Formats: sequence, C-alpha cells, structure tokens
Amino acid sequence: MRSLRQVLWLSFLMTVATHAQEIYRTDAQNDDLSGPVKSVSSKVERSGVIWQQPGGPTLLMPILCMECDYDRDGSRIKSGAIVDGKFFGQIIQLVRDGNGQVTEQLVVNASTGQLDRHEAMGRFGKIEETDYIDGKLQGWGTFSYDQYGNMVETRSFDSTGKQEGRVFTKREPDGTLKERSVWGKDGQLSYQQTLDSETKMEHFTTFDQFGRVKLTWTVVDGKLASFWEEPGPPSQFGDNFTETEGKSDAAKYACHNDGRCDVSHVHYEYLDPNGPNPLSAEWRDSDGNLQFAVYSDYDIDSFRNWTYRRVWVWSPDLGKRSLYETDARVITYWQK
Repeated sequence: MRSLRQVLWLSFLMTVATHAQEIYRTDAQNDDLSGPVKSVSSKVERSGVIWQQPGGPTLLMPILCMECDYDRDGSRIKSGAIVDGKFFGQIIQLVRDGNGQVTEQLVVNASTGQLDRHEAMGRFGKIEETDYIDGKLQGWGTFSYDQYGNMVETRSFDSTGKQEGRVFTKREPDGTLKERSVWGKDGQLSYQQTLDSETKMEHFTTFDQFGRVKLTWTVVDGKLASFWEEPGPPSQFGDNFTETEGKSDAAKYACHNDGRCDVSHVHYEYLDPNGPNPLSAEWRDSDGNLQFAVYSDYDIDSFRNWTYRRVWVWSPDLGKRSLYETDARVITYWQK
C-alpha cells in the first residue's frame, strides 16, 4: 500500500489517520519488537557529527520506545525515557473484563501522578479517547471500525464538545486504502485522497475554506500523471509527497506551482526480508547522484531484536561515511 499523506496541522487526526487495523499488532510489535518482550531500556550516544534527516522518507529509523514495559500479551504498561537518572513518561493502567480483554486504559503522568489520557477499548482498538493536561480536560475523540477491523471514522472535539475535525476512511477488507476524507474544525472538507486498486490510480486534492481546489495531483501505477496548485506560496500542504513500492523503494516528489516536480529516489536494504531493521538507506536525485545515506549494523538476539546498533551517515557536506551514533538496548523477556 502506498504511503499516506498526513495533515501535520491536525495532530490528533494525524495520529489516527495513519492507523490501520489490517492485521492486529500488539504495542510491542508496533514498537518494532518481536517475541515475548517484558521490557526494553535504550541508550543513544551521538558522535558529534552534524547531519540532518531530509524531509521525506525516513532514512535513520528511530528507536520507537526508549524505556518501555509490556505485559504478557504485548500491551504497553510503561513508556518514556530516562533523563539524568530519572524516568519521565507515562504509566499505563489496564482494566480487563472477566475474559481478560482490555476494556480501559488509564495513562498516568509518571512525574505528577495525574491522568493524561483515558481510553475506552473495543474489539479492534480504542473507541473513545479523553485527553487531559494538569488534570484539566483538553478534548476527546471517537473511533469506529468496519467488520474487518479497519478504522472507518474518527472525530475530535475540544473541551466544550465542539467538533475540531473528522476523518472518514474506506478500505478493502485487507486494509488497502480506497478513500480518505478529512474535515477541519469548521466542517469544511480539507483534503480528499482516493485510490483505485484495479486501475492503480491515486488522486489527491486539497480545498480552501470556500471549498475551492487549492492543489490536486494524480498518480497512476506509482508515477505522477498530473499536478496543479494555485499560484501563491512557494510550498503548501500536498506538494511534497512520497510514493512507495513495497518496503525497498520510494519516490519523493517535490512539486512547484509552475507544474514542475523534482523527483528523488530512496532505496532500502534490510537485515531480514520482512524485518524492520535497514542495513542501508540511500537517497538519490533524479540523475542518480547520491544525496544522503544511512548505513547500520546490528548485534541481534535470539528473537531477532537488535541489542546494539552502529549508524553511519553520508552527505555531500561530509564527503565520507561518518559514524553518527551508537545505540544499545537491554531487552528482557517473559518466561513461560
């Protein structure tokens, strides 16, 4: 499935828009961990080399959880980081029914002891979320799913109950995207994305507050077929996007309001064919010239989780492959 554009200025909706329940995954699996993980504790040491991830496909895969604990079914019960010897993050209290299914999650701030978030859980995931800051209600959201477990609709509300945003998504039973529509706080359609799996045609359009088209493009079989955006700012939401083919290749489009699009390509090589750990990620321009690169090697345990990682980077400014960081993780596992 191709990568999905995200509305960066709607942080709540950004989180749920990228969520797809195609195959149920535990929190531990979502953190790129395999096996019966009980806890993970991570440390990062930077070399001092100056290098910056370019906008677009991720080259250096981040550590998704620095300090995490999980229960036996892979649900996260602690999440955060150690700073100056002290844990900062959240403690997650799970409420289960008589069958052992999680019905509620209470996310508590580890520093203050106050409730940060309450989640009501359903068969396929959370169905309602309420957020707090310093004990004060900030907003809440609802989530619904189809019969296959794919998220269909999300709505977000402010503390007074006024709707701030809505996302409607339609998918094939296997999770393949067919349509995504996003509305802002004024109820105006903000953008719409459609994908026809038979014709392999993807269409994307953004709208202004009066419902007029601001930007539109069409991709056919992974290749850009047309692009238009209204005159004005040199860059706007939707004119930079990525099309992916599997895990190994991505095309990054940077388009301009004169209709031109700069195309670059990213290629990944992985430690394991279906695993999350890239050995290399190379970003090249349309002429094939290397622009950015990240190379990694790993020490792997018996569950194919890495316990030590060395990361080298390359850019034209550096002119050579340079050690960027070394990462270590202590992983413990539940015993049978």
